[in-house]
Amino acid sequence: MQYCVDAVVYLVDAYDKERFAESKKELDALLSDESLSDVPFLILGNKIDIPYAASEDELRFHLGLSNFTTGKGQVNLSESNVRPLEVFMCSIVRKMGYGDGFKWVSQYIK
Repeated sequence: MQYCVDAVVYLVDAYDKERFAESKKELDALLSDESLSDVPFLILGNKIDIPYAASEDELRFHLGLSNFTTGKGQVNLSESNVRPLEVFMCSIVRKMGYGDGFKWVSQYIK
């Protein structure tokens, strides 16, 4: 059975820094999956409402994404072969941040 994937939303616990290496390994596997090569990726760093949760820059660093994100809509990707990939920080409990991420990724769904 073949599945059609419009986008990948990858949720990372920004407070659980001890598991960042595991999160990076799983994300890298998804990013290298040939069947997902043209699928946009939204990475959500959750739990920013908890003190000492990772910042966006810290999460980008640990996931190896410091130079691989595509500008949160500030870069026109419509005429390039670059896969949309971006990090948004959020709090699911406080209902904040993820709406911007979903709005961003929705513009790249075919």
